[in-house]
Amino acid sequence: MKLATIQKLGGFSLIAGSILFAAYSVLFLSLFPVGEIQKDFSRVVLSPPWIGVVGIAFAGVVLMVFGFAAVYSRFYQGAGALGLVGFVFIEIAYLLQACQVAWEIFLYPIIAGNQSSVALLRDGIMRGHPLFHAFRTGASASIFLGIILFCFALVRSKEFPKSAGILIFVGALVYALGPILSVMVAIGGIIVLSLGCLLLALELIRNQRGG
Repeated sequence: MKLATIQKLGGFSLIAGSILFAAYSVLFLSLFPVGEIQKDFSRVVLSPPWIGVVGIAFAGVVLMVFGFAAVYSRFYQGAGALGLVGFVFIEIAYLLQACQVAWEIFLYPIIAGNQSSVALLRDGIMRGHPLFHAFRTGASASIFLGIILFCFALVRSKEFPKSAGILIFVGALVYALGPILSVMVAIGGIIVLSLGCLLLALELIRNQRGG
């Protein structure tokens, strides 16, 4: 398969992933008692739409992993070592995000639906555990470092609009800080990041290069 075809498919993948990720954020706010997250997260997990909505986020994350790989294949020659490191950390960050969402789909409903384990979510035992904090810190650090380096290379590159790199940087930064601030802030970051990804994807699809 030609590189140009792979890049085009990556563009469509990035568009689909961005739309799904943004849709997830809107649905999360619309369908779940967000105010209950800090009080009793198990109630949110046991809401009927939980698996479907979080499944949308999982599909979005997986599609964006491929999409960013296609983006990097377009400008890797001029990205330098910093661009490569940024790309690696972005891929790691999204893979960790996929892991977390997979837990939310397949494990959280089991935990919340069992009286002997519901306290893990209801009383914040999982969220308060050092290992959980280590995972969240590692994921946030990965996306923070990856986005800084990757977006720096993007803005410097002549292959994509500079505005795309700026939007992705701002959106990812806000999303990474979201868990510290509030759910609303994190979701706002998702939407801004998705807009930047859409700009990258459109450039991949419209202006194909490579063999």
